[in-house]
Amino acid sequence: HSFPTRRSSDLNAALTTLECEDNKLTTLDVSKNTALTTLKCWVNQLATLDVSKNTVLTSLGCWDNKLKTLDVSKNKVLTSLECWNNQLATLDVSKNIALTTLSCFENQLTTLYSIKNTWASSEYKHQYTNSKRTITTDRLVITIKH
Repeated sequence: HSFPTRRSSDLNAALTTLECEDNKLTTLDVSKNTALTTLKCWVNQLATLDVSKNTVLTSLGCWDNKLKTLDVSKNKVLTSLECWNNQLATLDVSKNIALTTLSCFENQLTTLYSIKNTWASSEYKHQYTNSKRTITTDRLVITIKH
């Protein structure tokens, strides 16, 4: 009998959930995993994470890494983003219209771009906008985009 063979890259492309947390990873390439809806890669040593090809991603947990930037502009169906305890200075979630959970504390954030002025996450419930649609806290400027 002859069985059809599939390359491992074909199998990996079909992954919908990837959980690789707490593994001391320094790199992670998910560019070919375009079917991913859930990515959990927290407690690693990632300095970069490119999720631009993961357009059906709904949940991203990448906390406790060494990320200095995180571009989630292509992840328009993202509902949960947990990126706390990294080295992010700016975070733009203004394209993430489905986002209901945002945990981005314990970063070096000075700017947060958003389309919402409240969050399900208790860490951000106290942050509202004024008539200029901007609020400044001690370390954080939130700008609401239309």
